[in-house]
Amino acid sequence: MPPNEDDSDPRTVVYNGVAVPTTAPEEGRDYRSEFEAGTSGELRREVRRGDDVVVVGGGRGITTVVGARMTRSDGSVTTFEANSEMLETLRRTVRVNRVANHVTLEHAAVGPISEQAESVFGPGDGERVAPSALPSCDVLELDCEGSEVAVLEGMNCRPRVVIVETHEPLGVPPGDVAPILEARGYEITNRTPAGMHGELTVLTAVRQQGGSGSTP
Repeated sequence: MPPNEDDSDPRTVVYNGVAVPTTAPEEGRDYRSEFEAGTSGELRREVRRGDDVVVVGGGRGITTVVGARMTRSDGSVTTFEANSEMLETLRRTVRVNRVANHVTLEHAAVGPISEQAESVFGPGDGERVAPSALPSCDVLELDCEGSEVAVLEGMNCRPRVVIVETHEPLGVPPGDVAPILEARGYEITNRTPAGMHGELTVLTAVRQQGGSGSTP
């Protein structure tokens, strides 16, 4: 589908190889190849063609687009975003990057919403979804600004791969997240620094052979 006039707004910026149409000018930020590099890099390594991917915390849509590109047209991405204004940016992002046909956007928060998340992304004015209601998927990516533990403890799905951006400044260090994943039958295969100053950590966890899950 060709982009409409809004999609071709000259204020579009590029984050980690993904074009993001902005709702307001962003002076001096026409290109940030390092933005979301930790989660995007892990998605590029772990997502296979035909995978079903779930993203919790859509933000500007960078990881949604990366996941959709990696699944090709044979897979799908379902993204949960709690804030309505951010959801509109996300919707435009998937449209301008031509992946909308296999992306589903849910205006919803999974688990609790932290004050930090609302201060950065705006009020969580979407539906509330219990972690236990997350759909089955092959790859789950969490970037939920401090709600990672609640989501991991409450979810019933068993993806092949779980990618979690942990937020130590918000009281959720990787040392709190890794044991939950390991107790659920996952092996931590990678730890990647993230954030503007390396203050965050992206954990990649792969379900161990013989563990239960949505993918044999």
